Amino acid sequence: MLADLTWPEAGARATAGAILAVAVGATEQHGPHLPLSTDTDVAAALCARLAAARPEVLVGPAIPYGASGEHAGFPGTLSIGQAALELLVIELCRSAADTFDRVLLVNWHGGNIEPLRRARDLLRSESRDVRVYLPRFDGDPHAGRSETALQLALAP
Repeated sequence: MLADLTWPEAGARATAGAILAVAVGATEQHGPHLPLSTDTDVAAALCARLAAARPEVLVGPAIPYGASGEHAGFPGTLSIGQAALELLVIELCRSAADTFDRVLLVNWHGGNIEPLRRARDLLRSESRDVRVYLPRFDGDPHAGRSETALQLALAP
């Protein structure tokens, strides 16, 4: 985890070719049975498992806020909207690119897809190696059996 390192340690990892992986989630309702952190939890778990399988991957702190306007009105939902998420990701990746040659954004929330694509396109036009991973699965919709099973596997 990047946050657990000192700056010299982070610099050494970057010099050795580390890829910075950042989970992009949301804080929003997932039915009456799942925690508000579900999207962030799953994205962070994907980053952690990638780092466990690929030693060159270093996991950065997760972004727990996303574009969740569709969930407005549900208590506990904290949405920053598409424009703010896009700007946050652009500035975060510009900063990360000062240290890391490659950045991977791992997303689990559908409302984040378009702002992440726009941010990625801009950053790549600036010659920054930023990629976005958008997992796809043949599961049921939001907060259904598939997402519930994932969350239970992560935090029974």
